[in-house]
Amino acid sequence: MQKKHHSALRQTAIVVVVLAACAALAAAAGLFQGQAFSSLSGRQSSSKASSAVSVKSAQKPVSITILGAGDDLIHSTIYNRARKLAGGKGYNFDPMYQRVAGRIKSADIAVINQESILASKVAPVSGYPLFNSPTEVGDELVHLGFDVINQANNHVLDMGEKGMKSSLDYWDTKPVTAIGAYRNDADLQNIRIVEAKGIKTAHIGITEMTNGMYLPKGSAYRILYTSDTEEIKSLIQKAKRMADVVVISVHWGTEDTYTLTDQQKKLAQEMVDWGADIIFGNHPHVVQKLTLLTRASDGAKCPVIFALGNFISGQLYGRNMVSGLLTVTMTKNFATGKTTYSSMKFEPIVTHYEARFANLAIYPLSEYSETLASRHGVRKKTTPDFSMQFIRNIINRNIPKEYQAA
Repeated sequence: MQKKHHSALRQTAIVVVVLAACAALAAAAGLFQGQAFSSLSGRQSSSKASSAVSVKSAQKPVSITILGAGDDLIHSTIYNRARKLAGGKGYNFDPMYQRVAGRIKSADIAVINQESILASKVAPVSGYPLFNSPTEVGDELVHLGFDVINQANNHVLDMGEKGMKSSLDYWDTKPVTAIGAYRNDADLQNIRIVEAKGIKTAHIGITEMTNGMYLPKGSAYRILYTSDTEEIKSLIQKAKRMADVVVISVHWGTEDTYTLTDQQKKLAQEMVDWGADIIFGNHPHVVQKLTLLTRASDGAKCPVIFALGNFISGQLYGRNMVSGLLTVTMTKNFATGKTTYSSMKFEPIVTHYEARFANLAIYPLSEYSETLASRHGVRKKTTPDFSMQFIRNIINRNIPKEYQAA
């Protein structure tokens, strides 16, 4: 054991001497070659930085689709049917929406206007004229794949401040982004950002009116009105600094007419000039004009649809049964950081129902038929000429052919 111990010590001493010699040689080499070594190190660092830049610049442009839907307008005929479909235990809205579910899910980001408040926890469910829908409506929108829910519309105060709060409380429990109804000034200033494929989209909800109802004096809650132009401008400009795409959901115009108001046209161009990239309009309950507006500062092309019509409703006229899903493609060039409009397609949809609102459901026009149209409930009540041609006439009147889905 002792002999072994001494041998180990000798071996250790030899190793120490060798290491010391190597260290001395290395130090000497460093004195003579320090500048060359430093230069080499610098080249290596520069090469890594250059590689990082080239990887970024070589990244291909990325496109996302942003889908806009119309008014989810829950009349009593709709929730009563949902209750019947659920066998009297709760509400089952799914069969009414299932034919368009794939379209919603396929979009990278989907936006809808929830026309009625969801405040069944604080007030009884009700239909027109003061809407209050069961929260199962919201569950269905989440199930369909909507990402952004706009509550800025003329019915947001149908159940007062408590109804607005209850609806916001509900949305806070769901994996969606609610806009258009805000808890306070700070919440209004908190621009909602939804990201897809590395592209950031900002969302703001605005309404022209709240049916003559207002928040109580001193309320902290906020609703952004179209008349608040300076605040709208400030918020859009703020959103533009935060995101690649600014999407506005706005409730405006005159019900049951295809004619745009001067205020709609003026505010649309102003919002585009302030930085809005897409405008999804609603409220008239009919399809209104789809167009591209040009931003004055940079020449950007910005899709604007002044009204998408009703996503679903129990209204009584043929014109209210025709709507659409507008899908906008935006493309980001990561080398320049610029995101621009690429294309858009409008797919018509039809809300169908028969006698006593039986078989109420949304159909893509591509899956609708003359036979179904001949059975539509509006034919006996208000619109005897409701037909496939009636539907196409509305679409052709308001949607340029180049933007219509084949």
